[in-house]
Formats: sequence, structure tokens, C-alpha cells
Amino acid sequence: MESLLEKVLTEWKGHKVAVTVGSEHSFTGILEDFDGEVLLLRNVKDFLGNEGKAMIVSLEDVSWVMLLD
Repeated sequence: MESLLEKVLTEWKGHKVAVTVGSEHSFTGILEDFDGEVLLLRNVKDFLGNEGKAMIVSLEDVSWVMLLD
């Protein structure tokens, strides 16, 4: 049976999301892919405006994920 997390993240693939890592650092980006361990984001920006092409985040370190578009 597919978990709720897997179901929702599958629906959100290709959309812009916000992610908080370690309850201190917030990022936005396009959710490209995920598995049971990590999220892969593209076109990433942090709350200070720093930009990156991609970021892999451990699901263990994610506090929350929000759909932005």
C-alpha cells in the first residue's frame, strides 16, 4: 500500500514547493523526484535569496513540505 507521503509527493512532482530542513533553513524549488530517503529539488532558492541548480535533502531532516503552485 502506498503511504500518504508517497501519494502526495507523487502528485506534487514538477511543482514548486517550500521545504524546511532541520527546522531552521527554508528552501523553495521544483520537486523533481523522491524516494523513501531523499527529495530532489531543482532551481532551488533559500530564504536569503541564494540560488542553486539542485539540492538533495534527506527526508529524515525535513520538518515540512508545502505546495506553492
